[in-house]
Formats: sequence, C-alpha cells, structure tokens
Amino acid sequence: MKRWPLHKAYFWETAPFFRILLPFAGGIFCYDRQWLAFPGIALLTMICAVFLLFAAITFIRRRSYPAISLLLSTVILFSGGIAISYFTDARNNDTWFGNSINESNAYLVRITEAPAEKESSWKVPVKAIRSINNGKVSAVSGNALLYLYKDRFPVLLHKGDTILVPGKWQAIKNAGNPFEFDYATYCRRNGLYYQQFCPADNVRLYAPGNPRDAGAAERLHDWCMQQLNLYIPDPKTKGLIQAMLLGDEVNLDEDLRQSYAETGIIHIIAISGGNVSIFFVVISALLWWLRHKKHLWIKYAVALPLVWFYVVMAGAPPSAVRAAIMFSLLAVSVMLQKNGNGLNQLLATAFLLLCAQPVWLFSVGFQLSFVAVLSLILFYKPIYKWVSPVNKIGKLLWGTVAASIAAEILTAPLVVYYFHMFPLLFLVANAFAYLFMGLVLVAGMILVVLSFAPMVAKGIGVAIVALVSVFDKIVMWLQSCNPVSFHFLMLTGVELLLLYVLIAGIIRFFMRREKIALFTGLIAGCALLVSFCTNEWARLHQKRLMVYNAPKPGRIELIQGGLYHVLGGDTSNSKKTGYAVLPAHITWQAWQQGGAANEALYLNGKTVIVLNEAVSSDAHFPADYLVVNYPQPPDVSKLKSIFSPSVIVVCNTFGRKQREHFVKECDHVGVPVFAVADSGAFVLE
Repeated sequence: MKRWPLHKAYFWETAPFFRILLPFAGGIFCYDRQWLAFPGIALLTMICAVFLLFAAITFIRRRSYPAISLLLSTVILFSGGIAISYFTDARNNDTWFGNSINESNAYLVRITEAPAEKESSWKVPVKAIRSINNGKVSAVSGNALLYLYKDRFPVLLHKGDTILVPGKWQAIKNAGNPFEFDYATYCRRNGLYYQQFCPADNVRLYAPGNPRDAGAAERLHDWCMQQLNLYIPDPKTKGLIQAMLLGDEVNLDEDLRQSYAETGIIHIIAISGGNVSIFFVVISALLWWLRHKKHLWIKYAVALPLVWFYVVMAGAPPSAVRAAIMFSLLAVSVMLQKNGNGLNQLLATAFLLLCAQPVWLFSVGFQLSFVAVLSLILFYKPIYKWVSPVNKIGKLLWGTVAASIAAEILTAPLVVYYFHMFPLLFLVANAFAYLFMGLVLVAGMILVVLSFAPMVAKGIGVAIVALVSVFDKIVMWLQSCNPVSFHFLMLTGVELLLLYVLIAGIIRFFMRREKIALFTGLIAGCALLVSFCTNEWARLHQKRLMVYNAPKPGRIELIQGGLYHVLGGDTSNSKKTGYAVLPAHITWQAWQQGGAANEALYLNGKTVIVLNEAVSSDAHFPADYLVVNYPQPPDVSKLKSIFSPSVIVVCNTFGRKQREHFVKECDHVGVPVFAVADSGAFVLE
C-alpha cells in the first residue's frame, strides 16, 4: 500500500508570524531610513495596500496561487509598516509645535517626568500644550527637553506642573565626534526633536500639577515610590529597588549601572520576563490551595489583569510590555487548553509591539530582549539535557546555568556590537543575579504591602540594604576579574552578521548533522578572520590627529598604532571627556595611552602646530594647520604673520561670544577657521 508523501514543515510554516513580522519590520526600517522622499507616500501606500488587499481576496477566491498570494501579502504588510510609522511620527501631526517655532513666542508646557539632576542643570522632560504669540493662543503638541541652569535656588518643579517657557528652542544635534552615540537619532525615534537651555528664573509656574488628574496606575506608582523612599535608608539601594520593582530609574546610581553592565547582569534592572515570572510565582503562592492541574487556568486568569496593571504602573517599558504580551499569549493558551508555540508567540509579541510603537524596532533593549528569549526558546532544552541532576537543588542550579548559557549564545554578539564589552564570568554573575533578583523583588513587594506597619517596613528596608550591599561586593569582585581588553571589543555590522552566520551554521550542524550548514559556518568564520586581520593591519599603521568637541578644556590627541597620546586639554579620564573620546578609541582600537608627543607634527604631508599657550616669540614658522587650545582668544593678525596657517582649528576653550568674535576676525584677515564647537571634531589622518 502506497504511503502518503510526507512534507517536513519549515520553521516559517510552524511559526507563521515570521512571514508577517519580516515585511512589516522592513517597512518600518525603510521609513526610518527616510528612503521614502515625499510626505504623502504613507497615505498613497495605504491606498495601494487596501487596493491590493481587495484584489488579493478577489483573486484568491477564484484560483489558488500561493506565490502571488505571498507576494501580495508581503506588499500589504510592508506598506502597513510604512503607514503605521508615518502616523506615529510626531512631525506629521498638524499641531506639532516644531512646525511653527518662533523665538518671540512663549510656550505653555506640562512636565511629564520628575526633573532629573545633572552636573550643571536640571533635565525636565515636557509636553507642549499651547503656543502664545502676540496674545494669540494656539493649541500645539509634541514633546521636548528643557534644561534649567543651576543657581543658588533649588528647582521647585514637579511632575504634572504646567509652566511658561520662552520660545528659544534648539534642534537636538550630536557633538560631531567620531563614532559617538547618535543621540539626535535616539531622541528622534522617541519623538524628541527640540531642546532648550535657559535660567530657572526665565520659567514661570502657570499651574501646579493635581495628583488627582493622574490615572490609578500612576497614583499607585507614585505611592509605591514614596514608600520605598521612606523605608529604605540607603540612596544607592533605594534607586536600585525603585528601578527593579517599579521601572523608575530617576534615582539609579550611574556607577552601579555601569558595574552591572560590565558583569552582564544589567538585565535585572529592567522590568522584563523575570519580574513577570516572579510576580506570577507570588500570585500562585497566594492561591496555594488550587493545587490540581485542572485549576491552573484560574491562576493565570487571576494573574493576567494584575500583570498588565503592574506593567502599566511601571511605565510600560518595551521589555515589560514584551513580557506581558508573552505571558498573555501563554495564559490564553493555558485557559483554552492549547499547546503554545513559543517561537510563534515571540514573533506575534514582536509584531504587536511594533504595531503599538514602530520605533521600538531600533531600541537596543527591545532587540536584546527579543534575541534573549529567542535564544532561550531555541537552545535551552538541548543545553539542559547535557546534565541530569538528581535532586531539586541541583536541577534548580543547573537550570539557571543552562538558561544563562542559552541566552548568551545569541545576545553576546549583540552586546559586543553595541556595548563593546563581554563579561567573562557571566555564568557566575547570572547565577547570583537571578537569586538576588528573586529575593529583592519579593522583599520589595512585602515592604510595600506592609508599609502600614512602620516598624516592620523599616526592618525589611534594612534587610534589603544589607542584601544589596553583599551583592554589590560580589559584583565588584566579578567586575575586577574581567580583563581590561574585554571592555574595548569591536564588531562592525558586517562582522556581526558573519558571526551570527557562523553560530547558526555550527549549531545547525551539531543539531541536524547538515554538512551544508557546517560549510556555510566555516566560510563565514574564514571571512570573519580575514576582516579581523584587515582591521588589525589598519590599526597598526594608523596615524591621525584628533581635536574632539569635548567639554572645556577640550581634548587633543595623536592616535598612532594602538596608542593615543594626549597633546592638550583634559588629560583625565572624566566621564564627560570619556563620552567624547571612548568611541574613537574603541573603533580605532587605540585605547591604551602612550607617552607625551611633540606639539609640532608632520602628518600626511602637512605641518601641524598645537598651541597650548600664547605665543611669545615673533619667529616665522609656517604651518598648514594651527590648533589653538588656550582660554583667551589670540591676536589673529599675529598668528597669521608667525605661522601663515592654511586653517586655524579652534578647540572648545572659548566662550560662545569669544568664539564668534574670533571667527569673524579670521574671516576678516582671510584665514579659514574650523571651530569644533560648531562643526564637530577635527580629524587629520
């Protein structure tokens, strides 16, 4: 008897949301890259999509053509990604305040988050409500950033307050240093295009915020924050617990964040699947009498609305929303007694998230969260089978280790690509981190619940501080064990892709014994080695002069081989200077400091003179490039007579008015000038 031919399903058939998510994300990507030139493209795309949809339905009803059906659905989903990106873009709103910015205007804005203290200012996120011009009031919309300079008086503004501000908005732009974090694009993707710097006395309080105007979730969030403020005495611990439990990082210590990042446990700070899992465990413990498996659906039915309320209360960050949607799909499958497909659920979650916020596609947190869960779905079970523990404690410990290994397989390349570091002891760190996270989150929940009993709450607060103190010592030890070179790793976009092909090929070979996968992986590995060798050759032969757009007193470096030599400006490793110079050090792999270098250089057939102090001699010394790096603007005519420079480079040492005056003088005598404060970093290589 002939058997019916069997067809082995491909993964896009068992996980159909893959074919939905891919073109939809492609449309979002194309819109973000601004490959679509004119504003009405999204509307036209929607019309085309609707037309294609009706055409596809009519055509498919008559005859079945899978290829044409796939093509039409791909076009529709691609168009949908473009359309949803267009309509969620603040610039396409007719009332967006960026369309009618005028310095003579005043703006009525509402503070959307608590003011955050910076070194010399207060950062105040605001939402524009009204524009006032010559007595005419117009409704506007859009978010912006307001920076209030510090003075002798504290800033007495709070979340929800409505204030009047001047119309001196400036477009958010980058500093212009090589390979720096693209802050302007980051802000654009979060709906922020303008910022304003002004003294605090230029701002007027119009109406204080009314706590009753906030929703129930926001009021509960603020109340929980107050309880943690009241009963946790240590500021560092308080900031950590507020971030882990409530998703509010306003008080999170930056050094603590850096320590957690360097040891590979930064994920425990963000509200994600771990928080939702612990939250569900607590709910299950409270429903302990429902022990039979047939009553499991009741626990999920009770937990589902509570999980969503918790996520909304925590501000609904992408990682938390992703975890909540995953939990919702799992809960629904349990309640309907259906077997869930983890991979398809993950892809469906990503699709729903991008429908709500298309820009989350470019969020590093979203990408890492998605890749980590994908890695767990693909590799956790095979890795767990490596060892067969005999007792519950052994199973728990090995399960934690297996989960850490599985998650690291696909997240490690992405971490190196974005953060240029790799935690060598990530297995040990994650084992401690999962235990610590469980204890701290449960303790934080108990503290909030028992806050009506001050003595008990204070005791829990002291215990939390002690627990965090012990864990911080462990983290510091793990951080010290990581080699210095592991903090300056570098992967290009092409190398990241090759590394993923290598990983996929090798794993596919070991799991399915497919030779083509092995050959593909080995070819990718060889190409990766060639790329590494090429980059190393370029590193050893590089020589360039860098004048960074760094805060006063600026920074000048000679990068030669694998070393950088400081020629002037800030010689310390301050955070502000590091923010400007570290990306270049990492990308060019010149992160080790060399000795002092001569201030008279010869690069690429050009003579360069670096002036760190005023010139006292009148001797003639021709130079192609003259770098001025001292506080007081010099006499331009004298510089021209002594050096006859082709270009004068002005470091970030002058004030704004001094710099503008100096540039005008250079133009007057006919000497080109390059001011790094205005044009970004100066690079000569």
